[in-house]
Amino acid sequence: MSENVVDNTVENKQNLSQYRQGILLALIGTALFSIKPVFIKLAYQYGGDATSIMSLRALSSLPFYIVILLWSLRSQTNRTYVKKFGWQAAGIGVLGYYLASYLDITALASISAQLERLLIFLFPTFVVLLSWYFSGQKPNKKTVTAIIIGYLGISLIVAHDLSHLGAQVWTGSALAVCSAFVFACYLILSKRIITIMGSQLFTSLGMGSAGVAILIHLQFSEVNIESLSQELIILGVTLGFFCTVLPSYLVSAAMARLTPSLLSLTSNIGPVITAIFAIFILEESFTAYHAAGMVLVILSIIKLK
Repeated sequence: MSENVVDNTVENKQNLSQYRQGILLALIGTALFSIKPVFIKLAYQYGGDATSIMSLRALSSLPFYIVILLWSLRSQTNRTYVKKFGWQAAGIGVLGYYLASYLDITALASISAQLERLLIFLFPTFVVLLSWYFSGQKPNKKTVTAIIIGYLGISLIVAHDLSHLGAQVWTGSALAVCSAFVFACYLILSKRIITIMGSQLFTSLGMGSAGVAILIHLQFSEVNIESLSQELIILGVTLGFFCTVLPSYLVSAAMARLTPSLLSLTSNIGPVITAIFAIFILEESFTAYHAAGMVLVILSIIKLK
């Protein structure tokens, strides 16, 4: 009997450690992803468009994914996983990091970085609803409370910003919401494959496939990479490594330790980080509505603990 108690205690400690690691990895990954819209807005200022920005990001990140993928394939077990599940990982990667990214970057041509991040923040609700519908994972009171508090904060900021932006905000907002929904589907679909393949192999294959899809997209566009400005190229490389490669592995590692619903809710910190950088770098406005919204968003994170 005592041995069972000891075993349960050890298992509980391990689960708690995995939980804490997952939360930390998710928050750092979210922070890096949250800086992305600020760099994209800067890239638009230097003459970029959705295709050029996305292509520069892919060109600078794809080599890392290929190298890590080849390194992972030294293992016979990983080669077996790729043969069995590789096409699924590739398809899911294209869905989450090509289609969702393209919608997101296109949206930023019409709306502010702060509003974009707040609209993208819809994906936790989509994850919870999709998990409930397809898996029967009914959200508990703690999860529902966290969502409500977070969205109260978001609604304050969105209500203010919509009253100060032109008609084009509706197009940009719709694209951002579509991006959020697609990314929610990515999170739901990726959980099972990550559990089987491991986060590193899945991320390398999924993100690498998305990078290839983006470069194929580039071939059918009128963008000439050689004609782009030096500032735009530097921003694209920054997006590729610091806002794509690093956070993608961090978030996938977090996914291996957390449920999709819990992982999505850690993104509450995202709008706060985006707002801080947007205010100081892009000189976007910050009002009492924004301040109150930030407080509620931070409170929603605390509710997760």
